[in-house]
Amino acid sequence: MKAVSHINTIRFLGGRYRKATSIRPRKRRLDSLRNTGTPHVIPILPTSQAVVQVCQPELIYSSLIAFPSHRGGPQRGAISISSTGHIDSVHPSITLSEAKQISTKQNLPLLDLGNNVALSPGLIDVHCHISELGRDWEGYHTATRAAAAGGLTTLMAMPLNSIPATATVDALQQEIEAADKVELMADVGLWGGAVPHNTSDGSGLEQLRQLLDSGVFGLKAFLAPLPSDAGYETVTPEQLGRAARVCGDCNKPLLVHSELMSQEQQDNLTDQAYAGRDNGSYEAHIASRPAEWEQAAVDIVCSLADTCHMHVVHLSDAGCLDIIRRTKQRLQKEESGNLTIETCPHYLLFNAETLKDRDTRYKCFPPIRSKVNQNELWRRGLLGVDDGEPLIDMIASDHSPCTPDLRHIDTGNVRTAWGGLTGLQYQLYATSMAHDRYARKGGASNKEGDGIRNLLALLAEWWSNAPSHLVPGLSSLKGSIDLGQQADLCAWDPMHVGKPNEFCAEHHRWKGGGVYADMELKGRVVGTWLRGVQVYDGEKDMFVETNSVGGAGSLMLSSK
Repeated sequence: MKAVSHINTIRFLGGRYRKATSIRPRKRRLDSLRNTGTPHVIPILPTSQAVVQVCQPELIYSSLIAFPSHRGGPQRGAISISSTGHIDSVHPSITLSEAKQISTKQNLPLLDLGNNVALSPGLIDVHCHISELGRDWEGYHTATRAAAAGGLTTLMAMPLNSIPATATVDALQQEIEAADKVELMADVGLWGGAVPHNTSDGSGLEQLRQLLDSGVFGLKAFLAPLPSDAGYETVTPEQLGRAARVCGDCNKPLLVHSELMSQEQQDNLTDQAYAGRDNGSYEAHIASRPAEWEQAAVDIVCSLADTCHMHVVHLSDAGCLDIIRRTKQRLQKEESGNLTIETCPHYLLFNAETLKDRDTRYKCFPPIRSKVNQNELWRRGLLGVDDGEPLIDMIASDHSPCTPDLRHIDTGNVRTAWGGLTGLQYQLYATSMAHDRYARKGGASNKEGDGIRNLLALLAEWWSNAPSHLVPGLSSLKGSIDLGQQADLCAWDPMHVGKPNEFCAEHHRWKGGGVYADMELKGRVVGTWLRGVQVYDGEKDMFVETNSVGGAGSLMLSSK
C-alpha cells in the first residue's frame, strides 16, 4: 500500500484523557474541533499543554515480539512503556537475563510473558458496525469489550446501523454524546456516510464537507441497494464521484461497498436465483449476488483512485484482482492516487462448498464464494504470488450484529435473513486458523518456528500497520510495536487450538448468534493493553478496572 501524507490530527475524548481536556463532546463545542491544523501528522492530547499519566511504566519481555521489519521482524525481545502510555524503548533480540538487567538498572517492573505467549500490536478493525443509537443491536459497551477480549484495541465504526446514520453533523453530534456516556475498553473512531442527500447538489456537498470537517475520518458509500429498514441509502456512480472529489479536497478516504446493480436488477435476479429452490439454499444466495456485480463496482472505485484515497471494503471475488492489479500498477507508475483493499476472515476461512443450506449465520453481502475463489484471495490477494506484491492490503471484520429474530435461524430462511457475520471477539483466531489451513495445503511456510514468525509478521501488517494508514493520522500513533507509538498491545498464544467458548465467555450484546464461538480456531488472547493500560486479562477472562470515568478507551475525532 502506498504511504499517504495526511494533514489530519486526532483528538481523543473521554476515558483516561478526560481530566486533561476542556474539550467536551457537547453540541456547543463541536465547532472547536474544526481547526486548520498543521501540514503534517502530529499526535496530540485534547489540550496542547496536557501531559497525562495514563499507566504505570513497565518493561515487557516476550520470546516472540512482532517488531516491524526495520527492527528485524518478529523475534524475542523487550519493550518499555512510559507513564504516558507510549513505547519509549525497544530491545529486539535481547535475552530474558538482559531484560532483567535493564529492569533493575531503570527501576522498571518486568513482565515476562513466558515461552508460549507472543506480543503483537493491538489489532485495528477499520470496518465494524456499532449501533449505539436507535437500535439494541451492539452498542459501544459490549462492542469494545468483545474487541478487547479478542486483542482489538481500535475500532472504526461504520455510519450504519445506528439510527440516525452518521450522515449529518447533527447525527455525528448525537453519536459523540452517546459514546461519552459509555465506558469504553477500546478506542473508537467514526466513518461518515455518503448518501444521496449529501452527494446530489451544491448544498448537499457542503453538508458533506461540514461532516468531514467535524470529526469523521472519511466516508462510507454503498453502490448496492440496501434493505428498506437499513436506515441508509445507496448512491449512484455519479454521486460517488462527487463524494470522492470532496474527500480529495479534505484529504480523507472514501470507503465503498462494491457491488453495482439497481434495486430492480437485484429483485429480479433474486427471484430467478430462488426459483425452484428452497429459501434456505446457499447456492441460490450466491447466484443472487454474481461476481460480475462486484467487478463492475470495483472498476468504478478504481477509476476514482486519482481523485482521493479509494478503499474497497470486504472484497469477496478474486476476479476483481486483475482490475486492482492494473490500477495499482498505474498509480505506482504515475506516482499519484491511492487505492487500498480489505477482505474479511469469513471469506478466508469458509467457502461455499462447505456451507450447509439453512444455516443463516453465514449469509453476507457479497457472499462467501467457492474454494477456488478463496485460494486466489490468499495466493494473489494477500500473499502476492504471481503479482510481485499483495493486492489486498488489510483484513477487517465487517462485524454486523443484529437481534436474534432477524437472523431467522429457527426457520433457516437464508433469503430473508439479515446479512452479515458477527464476531469481533474472534477475528484474530479466525484469521490465524484460516492462514493455518492455507499453509497446510502448501500455500505458505508451515515449519513451526518459521510459520509462527511469518504469521505474526503477516497479522501485524493485515490487522495493524495497513489499517493504521487507511485512517488519517492514525499511523503516527498506532499500528506497530515501535518507538513513540501508543502501547496498544495484544499478548496471545498463537499455538493454542480450541473452541473459544472453552476458555472465555462471549462478550457481544447477543450471544450465540455467530459461527465462531463453538468452532475450533487457533490462538488465545491472554492480555490486551490500550496505551499501556491492561484492559483485559485473558487468564481470568476479566476486564481490568481502570479507575477512570469512561474507561481506558476514548472516542477519536479527526480534526484539521
